[in-house]
Amino acid sequence: AAQSTTRLEAPAGSDVRVSGQVFVSLEKDFTHLVKKVAIESLEEEGRKIQPSNVMANVNVGSAGSGVVSFVIENLLQPATWQPEPDPNRFLLHAAEVAELCDQVLEIFKSQAMVLKLRAPIKVYGDIHGQYLDLMRLFARYKAPTDRDDGDIDSMDYLFLGDFVDRGSFSLETVCLLFALKIKYPNQIHLIRGNHEDPTINAIYGFRDECRRRLKEETEDPDSCWNRFNRAFEYLPVGAVIEDRILCLHGGIGGSINNIKEIEVMERPLHVAQIPTTPFEQRVTDMLWSDPSDNDSVQGVTMNETRDPDGTGRIVKFGPDRVDSFLAVNKPLSMIIRAHECVMDGFERFASGKLITVFSATDYCGHHKNAGALLFVRRDLTIVPKLIYPVERSGSTWDQSMLQQRPPTPPRPVPRQRRLGEDANGGDW
Repeated sequence: AAQSTTRLEAPAGSDVRVSGQVFVSLEKDFTHLVKKVAIESLEEEGRKIQPSNVMANVNVGSAGSGVVSFVIENLLQPATWQPEPDPNRFLLHAAEVAELCDQVLEIFKSQAMVLKLRAPIKVYGDIHGQYLDLMRLFARYKAPTDRDDGDIDSMDYLFLGDFVDRGSFSLETVCLLFALKIKYPNQIHLIRGNHEDPTINAIYGFRDECRRRLKEETEDPDSCWNRFNRAFEYLPVGAVIEDRILCLHGGIGGSINNIKEIEVMERPLHVAQIPTTPFEQRVTDMLWSDPSDNDSVQGVTMNETRDPDGTGRIVKFGPDRVDSFLAVNKPLSMIIRAHECVMDGFERFASGKLITVFSATDYCGHHKNAGALLFVRRDLTIVPKLIYPVERSGSTWDQSMLQQRPPTPPRPVPRQRRLGEDANGGDW
């Protein structure tokens, strides 16, 4: 296996660094091996930053009922899980799903809006109902279980939102994460993404999946879909790892300057579709904003992809915004966020002071991107761990949704993938 001994420098003034080695799961050769490669060998990941600035106790909760144990036993099967033969069926009845939502809601209500977390911890980006990718990551890099294939006794897990929508298995994804949160409330951490919002997941697939697979009227106030969204509105929206790394879903946009502005947000948190107050704009920035196209684009700029009408409500933020935010919020020295498909599964920005992580591969069946998690070691070295798309007999993305609402494109530029792709680089 290829191996690099490079140790990348930390960003200036930072005690957080990214490892010079990236773990890559190779499944196309049928050996299912994980190998280490040099971070510089990834063609796309480091293109935003200047070349001279590359960086670098289990508490088991009360399950309350058999639902939690049943979900974990039947869904947490990293090496063997397969979809139901009937796409309109689900493992649980609606009443059991409702019970799961009610239990996890009470845990979310008891937690701070910005979690204070410890290392070592694994950080996952968007999953978007790609349950097979979640299982692949668990199979290759350990799972949140106390079985032999798990590491929950020595590791925390943080998921940065966008559990649902677009993929075909949003129910499996969110029900497993809720069950794990109930069983391991101090080891499993969930924060909110822009799709954990009824206005969004009503149109990007999750509501239809609840209606179809749970056989429910989603308009009923007590429907599972509404219970999910009530739980989502109490989710924390950020996390700080060891006082050094801020984790959130989207970004800081142009309006978030101090972490206290996030900590004081009250719940249930409703997301305004057209922000009209400074508070509503901060919520939009936190869940929807993106970094600018590269380190040379400073300030706050239009986000043409997410805001095609040019209203200015959804923006991109430059590396200077990252620098100023970290300077004001010392001892923070890095931001980890999700929200955007990036070709290598993770991507550095702002001279390595911000990292985007995305965990679903081949986003919407179009982009051939890798998926990743970020392993934050106890010494705050960040080790990316990747999986690549694999051939499947059928699509795991919602095809009707792809036609109605095409996916947000990944970071430019289209390029040829490694590991056996043809010379044309795949379907874009």
